[in-house]
Amino acid sequence: MRRTLLLYCLCLAAVAGAADAADRTAASLFPETTVLYAEIANPSDLISTIFDHPLREKIEAIEPYRMATKTEAYRAFLTGRKFVEIQLGMEWRKAIESLTSRGVYLGVDAATQGVALLINGKDAESLELFRGKLLELSKLGKNPEQIKAGDYRGITAYEVNKSKFAVVDDWLLVTNKGELARVLLDRFLDGAGTSLADNANFQTARKSRSRDATAWAFINLTTLKDAGVAPQLFAGQSVNPGVELLVGGILSTLQKAPFASAQLHASHQGVGLDFSMPHEPEWVPEERTFYFGPNGAGRGPALPVTENTLFTLSTYRDISEMWLRAGDLFNENINDGLAQADANLTTFFSGKDFGEDILGSLTPEIGFVAARQDFTDTLPVPAIKLPQFALVFQLKDPEKMTRELRRTFQSMIGFFNVVGAMEGRSQLEMDIDKLDNGAELITTVYIPDEDDANSTRAEILYNFSPSVGFFRERFVVASTDRLARELVQADVPVDDSKSKNTRVKLEGGVLKQILNDNRGQLVSQNMLEDGNSREEAEATIDLLLEVVGYFEKASASINVQPDQLGIEFGLQVKPD
Repeated sequence: MRRTLLLYCLCLAAVAGAADAADRTAASLFPETTVLYAEIANPSDLISTIFDHPLREKIEAIEPYRMATKTEAYRAFLTGRKFVEIQLGMEWRKAIESLTSRGVYLGVDAATQGVALLINGKDAESLELFRGKLLELSKLGKNPEQIKAGDYRGITAYEVNKSKFAVVDDWLLVTNKGELARVLLDRFLDGAGTSLADNANFQTARKSRSRDATAWAFINLTTLKDAGVAPQLFAGQSVNPGVELLVGGILSTLQKAPFASAQLHASHQGVGLDFSMPHEPEWVPEERTFYFGPNGAGRGPALPVTENTLFTLSTYRDISEMWLRAGDLFNENINDGLAQADANLTTFFSGKDFGEDILGSLTPEIGFVAARQDFTDTLPVPAIKLPQFALVFQLKDPEKMTRELRRTFQSMIGFFNVVGAMEGRSQLEMDIDKLDNGAELITTVYIPDEDDANSTRAEILYNFSPSVGFFRERFVVASTDRLARELVQADVPVDDSKSKNTRVKLEGGVLKQILNDNRGQLVSQNMLEDGNSREEAEATIDLLLEVVGYFEKASASINVQPDQLGIEFGLQVKPD
């Protein structure tokens, strides 16, 4: 009876031990003091995305790639890779997929200031085989005394070039700190003590992880701030108005957020990188209300639809409020510069306060549009063909401000003509046009000299015909009369981005067209700067155009929700 009971208990212990080993997760192995945790749960998918991508054949066909494969360094790499494959008894890709079958995990520990890499292999037998083969390979060309072996609670650990590694069941541990190695091995053996998986912030962040994420990361911001890491980043202060407009509100959230997370999505269609952190409207100080808007409700506007659009930016920024709050946002030097600019601009706008009266006449919803120019049936044609661009605003009181802004623009053109005449530049001719939809345009055009009138390689200034347009509340300031005309007549789509404070998009196809429009100039510039022959320069620029052609679009956005701030980046490639 006693033997039966003893056997039964041993069986239960064995089953429990096997279950513990099977239930191990990297988060339960890393200590609670881990400040950075990153994981690739399924590396084989990432390997497949990279090496089986439809673009791979095109990339391998381009001349620089073919030339790189003919170098001695590349041939030495292939020889080394083949040698490793022979030693492991399998092709390199299969070896990596087997070694990382159940994930790759990275952790940075604050307590030990160590970095650890945990690799969960296919099974214990495979990993033990890898350990032996890799140890043999590491001894090649080295003094055996440089590879140290030791025992820790029955586990053989090794040290090579100050890196420590050990194999426990189906896990490979690599770290730079012996203390962190002992902490992790104790958790492998005992499973005791609080871990990263028990951290409440980690648990909260984990809930936002998408099931199809290629990689995911967690950052303990509280620990980083307490340790004094990157004090300027967490101080919540920006260094200039440009940075303030770009990330001012994000800096305020970083000051208060206890953690942040990030996830990567990779597929044959492209890659996406998303950051998120907790966010509360009250975390944003009063002087930064301009960034997210009252109660964080500020949203970028829908923009008029135009042809050949290269780039769009839609954002919420109350620039008037930022200008008036500059004393609370910037240092003394910047404020002195802004005060001088304010005085000059107030004089330019006939005594109207620039921050309060001029900027204050605009709503915080701002748009920026850039598009390819069409020079068909247009003379003179500039040698360098730049995109046309425009700012799109909304007027709070269009009836009052249209007349004021119209007069200011006319005065500005007169000033430019006086300065241009002193410097020998062409003069701007002004015109006023009223459109059928009720819109009004004030356009200008540079009057070319006789020598430039029919030129196809004219000065760069012939890219510009500064113009403004008014249509109800819509106010457009454009680099060309064509774009101003298009924007005041274009329809505005229904906005379905209810949580996006900022949206940015770049069209790869249009970018390639603009670069191709300037191919001759780019070739000449390459010849001058790099000393290439025309054939070499043409090959370089054609390669640039080909690579740009692989990309369909790039995008970025800032999303504000009641309890979360998200920042997203995306890059799409063409399917073929």
